[in-house]
Amino acid sequence: MFRFWVLTVILCLGMSWIGWGDAYREVGIEWINICSPCGNDNLGCRDDVAVRFYNVLRAHGYVGLFNFGNASAWESDFKEPHDQYYVDACDIVYHADHGNHCRFAFGNTSHDDCRLWASEARWGNQDLEWIVLDDCSCLPRHYGWTCWEDAFQGLHLICSFDTGAHDSCSRGERFANKLVAGWTVLQAWFYACETTEGDGTYAAVMGAVKGSQDSYYDHIWGFGSVCSDPYPMNYWWWCNHNCD
Repeated sequence: MFRFWVLTVILCLGMSWIGWGDAYREVGIEWINICSPCGNDNLGCRDDVAVRFYNVLRAHGYVGLFNFGNASAWESDFKEPHDQYYVDACDIVYHADHGNHCRFAFGNTSHDDCRLWASEARWGNQDLEWIVLDDCSCLPRHYGWTCWEDAFQGLHLICSFDTGAHDSCSRGERFANKLVAGWTVLQAWFYACETTEGDGTYAAVMGAVKGSQDSYYDHIWGFGSVCSDPYPMNYWWWCNHNCD
């Protein structure tokens, strides 16, 4: 019912669902505290970490395209053909749940399943520039992060973790506050992780480069420079940061 209501509101505003991202700055979030349907431990702060991020960006001019939690957060929103209506209709997306090497989790078994694997992701061919996976170990070292290469279809950056991380309530808000203060996406993510984690936790960012267009220096729209979509890309890069 909630998901249908969001679609109804957007249509009543007279906006075309597909492609309206070209005229607006959009943010979307999905979070899961009730993780047990997919066999994972329940969490306490996944709603807070995502919703606070969402609220800061909305207060600074971004359109909130969706805020889906628990059973309303669907794996199918992150992969084709449905991502064009959800994740790839936004400029920036924040996901908060459990994660592991090359995958992240959900709490719903029917749309379509419990995990999104890197091999299923094709992001940026419509609108998405930046995605945050506030989930453990999605961007592991020793070239484990290369599983996400095919996800970059115009996508600029993935922000996540090289290692495990904690269930922080405030990381998303800290991240968003630095984004709207003009920090680069990479700087803001490393700051937010450093101030909510500790020694031995490593945040990580993966990006794409096409010629002189390097997403390493990206800010979010409205708060600094943004490179053109780095696709087809020449190469990918990865870096991590000890949160000590």
